[in-house]
Amino acid sequence: MLQSWSQLRSHAEQRELFRRSIVRGRMSHAYVFCGPSGIGKRQFARLLAKSLFCRECSNQQLDACGQCRACRGFEANSWPDFIEILRPAGKSQIPIELLVGSSEKRGREGMCYELAMAPQASDRRIAIIDDAQFMGPEGANALLKTLEEPPSNALMILIVNNPDSLLPTIRSRCQIIRFFPLAETDVADILLREEWTDNAADAATIAGMADGSLMTAQQLLNPELRKLRDALHEQLSRLEKMQPLQIAKQLSDQLSEISENGDEERRNAQWLLHFVADFLQVRAKQLAQGDLSDPLIQKYGVRLGMDLLIPLLDRVILATRQIEGNSPVRLVLEALFDDFARQLRLGPVTTR
Repeated sequence: MLQSWSQLRSHAEQRELFRRSIVRGRMSHAYVFCGPSGIGKRQFARLLAKSLFCRECSNQQLDACGQCRACRGFEANSWPDFIEILRPAGKSQIPIELLVGSSEKRGREGMCYELAMAPQASDRRIAIIDDAQFMGPEGANALLKTLEEPPSNALMILIVNNPDSLLPTIRSRCQIIRFFPLAETDVADILLREEWTDNAADAATIAGMADGSLMTAQQLLNPELRKLRDALHEQLSRLEKMQPLQIAKQLSDQLSEISENGDEERRNAQWLLHFVADFLQVRAKQLAQGDLSDPLIQKYGVRLGMDLLIPLLDRVILATRQIEGNSPVRLVLEALFDDFARQLRLGPVTTR
């Protein structure tokens, strides 16, 4: 976990936004940090919290000395005024107990209760909820109550990929801060710095495919997953000739070959769906920039960019939720690509 701002690549504008807000005394009580996975949203949130707790650096700096009692306590994960909620590995939801306590002590422990308590060693309490979109209905409603009557000395940060994954009533009570993908050079530098690879050429190649996400870059270090992505892109590049059952079988067989068990197969299937979404989003970006060189854009025109692209992306989101819900991977892929083929058979619309 990063311990200083100098280790965080990019997001300088977001840091300056917070620095100005703190200096002017205009900090909100709750924020939503949104943006693609693997770009440093959680690291930014933790560095922000550490800087707010630091006793040596001024608000003008928005920095952390790393030496004071608060910084050392924070780095040791023992600072009493900091709360961090993470979705446990293998769980589809954030356990309600982390938010409001166990059934025996409901409302007398958990994050919402702790935020309402007076700070023990600082002038505020700070809570971070990573993957906040995975709160269940009960947890989301409990958080909403806290947001409706926020403690005066508390700061909440919800981290999500897409703010639309949160209840509208939660979004409306938070200030949304958007984060953007890392530059390819930053991804390559981090891959080398963290010694995930010692080959500069491989780092540059992976960074070029990672869409600004360190999480994607780490996955792509697996050569088998890179082969899966290449196979998928080869199939998607011929969408108009799509044979959905054949494609689903090929990709499902490939997933089985590179996965040691069912859990790993599901994780790899989620990356496969991530690659599908990336493929579609790249073409949307090309169209938005007026780049009509891609054969698919030439064939489907505006439909690929708008009328067709949006339902295809929505369909990928549904497939991801089905995988998370333990639906059979092959059946999910068969249904997904069958729906893709059906959308494509509706016929092209000429670009004007």
